Amino acid sequence: MDKDLVSRLEETATRFVIPLRMNEGFDEQALLQLQAEIDRCGRAWRNETHVPKREALILAELSPAIEACAWLYEGDMRQRIQEAGLAVSEAVTGALD
Repeated sequence: MDKDLVSRLEETATRFVIPLRMNEGFDEQALLQLQAEIDRCGRAWRNETHVPKREALILAELSPAIEACAWLYEGDMRQRIQEAGLAVSEAVTGALD
């Protein structure tokens, strides 16, 4: 696996999740970039027989981390973050399928 691909996935995930966790709000552009990176990983893994451990750990932690952040917010923002967690989960499933 290309280390640059892993670094980009990790950096993009951090750019989206950390501001949520710090109660700094929802960054729609960062979410779109995260989904694009997950898709890029999926394309890179299409012909592989396994996903490397580091990448698998990043992907496994994304949805639960986003869902946990939702409880820092109220109302519509909480709902939007929960929907983002679901969208990321679906992107991960698509990448691994």
